[in-house]
Amino acid sequence: MKSRSFTITTLAFGAASIGIFVAFTLLPEVQTAGECLPAGAVVQFELARNGEELAAIFGAGDASCGPRVIAAMDAINRLDLLAFIPSYTTFALAAALFLAGGALRPLSIVAAAAALGAAAGDYLETTTLLKITQTLGAPEALLGMSQAGAWSKFALLAAHALFCAGLCFLGERRRPVLGALLLLPTFGVAAAAYDHVRLANVMNGAFALAWLGVLATSAREVFAKVAA
Repeated sequence: MKSRSFTITTLAFGAASIGIFVAFTLLPEVQTAGECLPAGAVVQFELARNGEELAAIFGAGDASCGPRVIAAMDAINRLDLLAFIPSYTTFALAAALFLAGGALRPLSIVAAAAALGAAAGDYLETTTLLKITQTLGAPEALLGMSQAGAWSKFALLAAHALFCAGLCFLGERRRPVLGALLLLPTFGVAAAAYDHVRLANVMNGAFALAWLGVLATSAREVFAKVAA
C-alpha cells in the first residue's frame, strides 16, 4: 500500500510539474514579451556569467524589449518559487521511493537528499535572479550567487537521477530502459558545463526525457492496478 501511495504521488506531482511548466508560457507578462523573449532565454538567464550575457538576454530587440523581458522573467521566477520548485521536488522525492518499492534503501535516501539539496539551490538561484533584474546596471555582485544556485541545482538533480537509475538497475524490480533514461541528465549537465550557451538545451532535453520516463512508468503502474 505504501508503494502504491508513492506511485500515485509521483504521477500526480509529475503531471502537476508539467502543467506548471506549460503555465510559464501562458503568463500575461510572457505573452506581452512575445518575440523579445527567445527560446532558451530562461535557462540562459539562470546560467549567465557576466554582464555581456545578460545584455544578450535583456538588451536584444528594440528599446521596449528590455522592460518586457524583465517583467516576463520576474513573473516566471515568482511562479517558480511559489509552485514549480515545490511541485518538482515532491515529484523527485516520491519518485525515489516509488522506484525503491516504498522502502528507505540507501539509494532512495541519497536520491531524496539530492532532491532536497537541489531545491535549496533552486531557491537561492531564483531569489537571486529576482534581485538581478532590479540591478542590471551592476549585476556582478549577484551573478556568483545565481550561478552557485543554478549549477548546484542541476548537478544535484543529475545526481538524483543517477541514484534513481541505480534503483532501476539494482533494485528488486529491474527497469533497465528507465534506468538508461535516468543516466542522461549526468551527460546533459556535463554538456552544459562545457558550453552553456550552445548546449543548455541538451541538458534540458536530457532532464525532460528522464522525468517523462519516470512519469510514464508511474502512470502505467497506477492504471494497470486500476484495470486489474
